[in-house]
Amino acid sequence: MNKESQEKAKWGTSYGELVWGEFVKSRLNVVCLIFVIFLFLVAIFAPFLANDKPFLIRINGQLHFPIFKNLRSTDYCIFLAAIVGIFELLLIGRNRRRIAPSIRGRVLWRQIFISSSIILIGTVLIFVFIPRRLDATDYKGMVASGKATDAIFAPIPYGYGRTNLKLREQPPNREHWLGTDDVGSDVLCRLIHGSRISLSVGFVAVGISSIIGVVVGAILGYFGGKVDFVGMRIVEIMMAIPVFFLIITIVAFFPRSLLNIMIIIGITSWTGNARFIRAEFFKLRKQDFVQAALSLGLPLRSILFRHMLPNGIAPVLVNATFGIAGAIFIEAALSFLGFGVAPPTPSWGQMLSLGVSTTGRFLWWLTLFPGLAIFFTVMAYNLVGEGLRDAIDPRLRKAA
Repeated sequence: MNKESQEKAKWGTSYGELVWGEFVKSRLNVVCLIFVIFLFLVAIFAPFLANDKPFLIRINGQLHFPIFKNLRSTDYCIFLAAIVGIFELLLIGRNRRRIAPSIRGRVLWRQIFISSSIILIGTVLIFVFIPRRLDATDYKGMVASGKATDAIFAPIPYGYGRTNLKLREQPPNREHWLGTDDVGSDVLCRLIHGSRISLSVGFVAVGISSIIGVVVGAILGYFGGKVDFVGMRIVEIMMAIPVFFLIITIVAFFPRSLLNIMIIIGITSWTGNARFIRAEFFKLRKQDFVQAALSLGLPLRSILFRHMLPNGIAPVLVNATFGIAGAIFIEAALSFLGFGVAPPTPSWGQMLSLGVSTTGRFLWWLTLFPGLAIFFTVMAYNLVGEGLRDAIDPRLRKAA
C-alpha cells in the first residue's frame, strides 16, 4: 500500500478530493485549467517576457541590471501575491496529509485570512516605500551604436509604452510577430502586459463582489422575516438596473483608473452571490449544528461565518469563475468604448478599438489577436466554472 492509499485509509476521502476527482475526469476541464494557469504565468512574468530594458548590459566596462531597477510597485505586488499563493498551495498539500478532513475547512479559512492580510499589508507598504521610477534610456540604440555591449534582452525586446512612428501600423513580420499599432508599439508586448489588466480586474472585482454578496446574503438568509423582505427588495432594485450602463455612468464621474474600474465592477455585481448565500443559509439555519451553536451561546459572527458559511460557500465559488469571465468582458468593453484604463497602459479592449485606423484603414491584426485573447480567456473561465459546478453537484455525480 503506497503513501496515498495509507492516507485515504486513515482519513478517508475528503470532499475536496471528491470534487477534484470529478473535475479532472473531463479533458476539456483540464485543458481550460491549464490555459488559465498559463495566463497566470504570463501575467506574473510579463516584465521578463516583454521589455525593452535588458536583464544585463555592460556600459563603459560596468555591468548594469536595468530590468530589475525599473520594476514598478505593481510588479512587486503581483510577485508578492504569487509567492503567497504558492505558499498557500503548499500548505494545503501539507494539511491534506497531516490534518483530519473534519477540521481542514477551518484551517483553510484561517490560512486564507492570514494570506489575504499579508497581501493587503504588503501592497500598502510596497506602494508607500517603493518610489516610482522612469527610465527612458534607449538601451537598444546604445547597443546598436556600440556604446554598450553584452546586452541580454527579454524574448520580446520591446516596451509596451515605447512608440516609434516610423513602424506604425505594420502587419506581422519577423521583428514584430503580431505587428504594431497606431503609434508603433509592439502588439505582442502589449497583449502580454494587457493580460495583467484583465486578470487583475477579474479577480479583484470578483473578490469585492463576493465579500459584499456573502455578507448581505448571510444576514438575509439567517434572519429572514422583515430583514429578508426589505433586503431582497434592495437586491431586486439593483438587479433591475442594467449593470453595464450603470458602470458606464459611474465611471464617467471618476478619473480613468484601474482601481476605480475594479471597485465599480465589484460594487455593482454582488447580487448573484447574495442570492446564492441567502438560499443556502435558509436551508442551513434549521440544521442541528446551527441549533447547537445557538444553544451554546456562540456569537452571531461565529455562527454565520465559521459554522454556516463553509457549508454554503460552494455555489459562490462556482459563481466566482463566471464572475471573473464577466468582469474581464466588462473591462474589455469599457476600454473599447474609451472608459477603461488610460494609455499607454495596455488593455485588450483598448487594443481592439484600434482595429480601424484614423485614416479608415482596417488593421486586421489589431482586431484578430486581442479579440482571440478575450474570447479564449472568457471561454476558459466559463468552461472551468461549468466543470466545477458539475463536479460539486452530487446529483450530477450520481447520474455519471
